[in-house]
Amino acid sequence: MAGSYHNLSRGASPLASRLRSGRPDAARCTSGKSPPMNNRGRAIEQFMWGYQHFFRSSVGVGAKMVFEAIGFDARPTVVLIGFQVAGEHAYVICIEPEDGPYSPDEFSGVDARATQLYEENPESRMHYGAAHIHERKHRELWDQMRANAVVEVLGSHAASQNQTFFASPSTRVGDYEVYVALGVPSDALADVPQIKTTWRDRYRIAPSLVHAAIYEILHRASISLNLPDPGIDLGALGVGTPEIVRTATGGFVRSILLCAGYMSGENRDLLFSSISALPYEGRSGNGTLVLAQPDDPAIEVSLRLHHPVELDNTRAVRKLLEASGSGSDLLVGEKVDAEVYAFGRIGDNYDPTTETAFVVSLLGRGAWNLSHDNEVLLSVRDGVARLPVNVLEHDRLADLADRLLPNPDVPKLVELARAASQNEHGAMLVISSDAHAEAQRLSPQAWAVEPAALSADMMRQLTAMDGAVLVDPEGNCHAIGVILDGRAAGQGDPARGSRFNNVIRYLDTDPPPAVIVVYSADGSIDILPKLRPRVQRQAVDDAVRRYVELATEESPNLARISDALDTVKSLRFYLSAEQCDAVNGAMAKVDEWRKNNTNIRIIEREFAPSADMNDSYWLA
Repeated sequence: MAGSYHNLSRGASPLASRLRSGRPDAARCTSGKSPPMNNRGRAIEQFMWGYQHFFRSSVGVGAKMVFEAIGFDARPTVVLIGFQVAGEHAYVICIEPEDGPYSPDEFSGVDARATQLYEENPESRMHYGAAHIHERKHRELWDQMRANAVVEVLGSHAASQNQTFFASPSTRVGDYEVYVALGVPSDALADVPQIKTTWRDRYRIAPSLVHAAIYEILHRASISLNLPDPGIDLGALGVGTPEIVRTATGGFVRSILLCAGYMSGENRDLLFSSISALPYEGRSGNGTLVLAQPDDPAIEVSLRLHHPVELDNTRAVRKLLEASGSGSDLLVGEKVDAEVYAFGRIGDNYDPTTETAFVVSLLGRGAWNLSHDNEVLLSVRDGVARLPVNVLEHDRLADLADRLLPNPDVPKLVELARAASQNEHGAMLVISSDAHAEAQRLSPQAWAVEPAALSADMMRQLTAMDGAVLVDPEGNCHAIGVILDGRAAGQGDPARGSRFNNVIRYLDTDPPPAVIVVYSADGSIDILPKLRPRVQRQAVDDAVRRYVELATEESPNLARISDALDTVKSLRFYLSAEQCDAVNGAMAKVDEWRKNNTNIRIIEREFAPSADMNDSYWLA
């Protein structure tokens, strides 16, 4: 940190009054001026710059692509909030989209709240030796507090139910200081593997890969706002999805290292990929690195190196991995730089609430996982990071069992599925609605057994042999070593192994309804059949109705129409023939309007009813 600093323990920062001065109190003024026009000749009432709607849409598209790349199934919401700092305008506070659920009046108290948060923050009493640094640091802190106040307003709004918002620092665009706010569904974010720490030693921590991605998206958006006419080229994030994912991965790993007490954490994700990819006498890199400080009371040392090996010395670290095993891992500590200093393990006395000890599991060439307290937080394959994919989806298993099986004992089935996962070569659990008949039919290539309830330990033993375990909806075993039969019908995947494709062939022969959990040797988990989720009929009706209404307005709002069409696209499978006709007609009207008014045409694929759709896909 540049400059010296001191803790001013008495009173608020002398900058507080200056930071408050000149800030508008109301959302509107009455200049009487006509609203400016955007680049399409359409009036923008809450005008900040002419391409603000394109910029907002572009950030949303970019965020969605990043989320898809890391395996986060969530649709982002983007809002721009601008606070006037110069000029005279009809709106002192502007919102984009201006016809959305948020109004400028609702943000009129943001500055007062920002000042309150600023004065309550201990950082406001920090003094930096250099005057210009002192001024900049405190302005940045106040700006951060105003971003927090913006998030509070968005989060408490009725339209933001089940939404968690994040906001960028402000960027001066024309006469406004503009914040980019990004919202994601709260339940989807809560399901992401993550730690609880958000600050450590005055550093912000990204609790998950998704948080790191959101921070990077907002950072890139802020940078783009400094360019002339941001949004004009529809590239609001400035770089491609792979670069954002790569930077976010580095940021998340750096956050984890900060939690573990490491101050130097740059590009450690690349280092872990290099170690995992480095062969040793023809063998790929497998083993475990424990990231924790040597003085952590939970660290148990079994053998200490007289001369620690720097983690950057990948060949030496790779050789040491050969000596690690199930009871002893490589312990990585830090003096000046991270180094392997001993063999050992995390003891049973580790308190996971401290979030100070983490594990990097090297799984083979270019493959590694980052974990805390036996929960995988991050999976990297060939240098590409995603949320953990090798995790049993309990809700999906429960949903399929409820839809396809009579009176299933869901907790028992989940217990057996979990037990089946604890194998080294892959496994398969077949849950059949008529397990007894299937055991007899498949008995030439399976061992039928007297029906019996399976314990988790017994399930683990049975999956050590080849073939599937066949159980009924209550979890009683009917056959072991089962080889599924079926015909090849073009539904498989040549990139997948025999287990997965045997299941596809089996299900294509119309057996008694069944749910099958497949653990492949590469670590992937599939729950088959892959049925689409059940949805509320009213949600589909509302989505179609909203799009048709927006698309048939005399002067359509293209941003709102695009958002509405995206929602309808996500529900395409569930649409009836009548709804498909209505959406296609509305799309034709929008296309005609675009052709006549913007010289731009977007060719959309027409909607058609799905032959596989039936009433079983509706939620009761």
